[in-house]
Amino acid sequence: MLASEFLKSELEKLVKKNLPEAKLGDFSVSVSERPEFGDYTTNLAFVLAKQTKQSPFLVAEDTKKDLANLDKYFSKIEVKNGYINFFLSPDFLLKILETSPEKLLKAKKKKRVIIDYSSPNIGKQLSIAHIRSTIIGDALARIYGFLGWQVISDNHLGDWGMLAGRLIAAYKKYSKTSLAKLTIEQMNQLYVKFTGSEKDNPELTESAKQETVKLQNQDKENLAIWKALLKNSIKEFEKHYQLLGIRKFDYYHGESFYQKIAEKLVNDFQKKGWAESSQGAVIIDLADKSLPALMIQKSDQAFLYATNDLATIIYREKQFKPDLVLYVVANEQALYFEQLFTAVKKFNLAPKTKLVHVKFGMLLGQDKKKLSTRSGRSILLEEVLGQAISRAKKIAKHKNPELSEKRLNKIARIVGINAAKYNDLCQNRNTDIVFDWDKMLSLEGNSGPYLQYTYVRLSNILRRARFRKIKLAKKDLTLFSEDETAILRKLVQFPEAVKQSAEEYLPNLIASYVFELANLANSFYEKYPVLKAERKLRKARLILVFKVAETIKTCLSLFGIEVLDRI
Repeated sequence: MLASEFLKSELEKLVKKNLPEAKLGDFSVSVSERPEFGDYTTNLAFVLAKQTKQSPFLVAEDTKKDLANLDKYFSKIEVKNGYINFFLSPDFLLKILETSPEKLLKAKKKKRVIIDYSSPNIGKQLSIAHIRSTIIGDALARIYGFLGWQVISDNHLGDWGMLAGRLIAAYKKYSKTSLAKLTIEQMNQLYVKFTGSEKDNPELTESAKQETVKLQNQDKENLAIWKALLKNSIKEFEKHYQLLGIRKFDYYHGESFYQKIAEKLVNDFQKKGWAESSQGAVIIDLADKSLPALMIQKSDQAFLYATNDLATIIYREKQFKPDLVLYVVANEQALYFEQLFTAVKKFNLAPKTKLVHVKFGMLLGQDKKKLSTRSGRSILLEEVLGQAISRAKKIAKHKNPELSEKRLNKIARIVGINAAKYNDLCQNRNTDIVFDWDKMLSLEGNSGPYLQYTYVRLSNILRRARFRKIKLAKKDLTLFSEDETAILRKLVQFPEAVKQSAEEYLPNLIASYVFELANLANSFYEKYPVLKAERKLRKARLILVFKVAETIKTCLSLFGIEVLDRI
């Protein structure tokens, strides 16, 4: 159990004993923002004061007196401006530090989360537009896995409907390449050529419709073409996911996977009176929820995203029984997901599942304009990652001209790719972010290279000392200065940062935490000798350096970021 959870539990027991009728809806225990306010703080006095019509300052003082039995856990409990602040005792501090974060975070019951992210269309190369969903989704998958959840990652591909029909029609009309050798770049070129000609050649649109119908009717030739398009696309996607350090997806259940469920869904909804006809289309009326109607079938009988997503929810509910489903999709789809989740709730389609739209802002260039097109075409993810590696290589070579080409290439790949990833994850996902290469690759400030450099610094100390993992003892704490004790107290906050990050679906909370820890570590490095310190102090400081390095490495691993022991 986390220290904050333990403290909250003790306070709840106290309130139940003294004020059994009290309601604790807004009551919280959180990590203190400043060290002078202790390790943890609570707003309990304000919550109780509202209900008892008393001064929060008096309530806080009375509560403090009733907490005398916690003196073995806290060296000091004080009241400041109505808040009750708690300072961890040395014994409790050591106990938390020497307990693995996984054990502290372990839930009583293992829960299951499905994370739906990336979701490109087949036949199209991954572009810069996919990077935020992919990186944020992957980080959340790792964070929830660290918390002990069973994580199911699903790459919900666009692989059906008119998209598939156009790709098949384009291949038949223009391509002479065998299906086995057809690359995603060639598919994309075929698609662009076909769609670019549709305006002046309406018969092309008609042929795409016919190919779509044939595919849906299981035509052997079209199925063979479609399967090759799907297989070759996934192969290309996985190549880029591997370069980005994205964990393997558990499923690639695209739109095609849910077609039979979707067909049944439309009929069932109409029979049950959940959906109605409107100008030839089929809609779900959400006027009672103050929302626009949700269309599930067009007048030409075609399905929409909503049809597919409702079918997906029904399938997942039956197959996986998830506790939580996260959809990592851009801000622009906020209204759609509100409609979708409202419909699900209205008809009780997923009674025990929490559905969350994990939305994110746009990616902007340094001119603060949307970074999506260049000369009328998509900016390919491959180009961006290539540039990240190239820029990192140039910087690394300038810093250390003696590096071998092999070593230089490895450093450039790890530093460059991870700088791009960290640049996204260190910022609040709800905001638009600027793709600034200089800031991204800087060795100063909240950047991937800064954290890499900090880890290398600490690893170098441990390597030179030939350090072997040992535990801190209570007597070691008496040797530490206030600066060193501040690092220990920051280390204790790591599990709290992970838990809060998961609860709020905000990877940047972990980034903020590890950046603050790195700042403390670098200040310590500049101010205090480690290897040249007196023997007992040297040992204690080496343990501190090890704990910081270990925590930085763990934080970055939650982002899928590999660390280097030396640069």
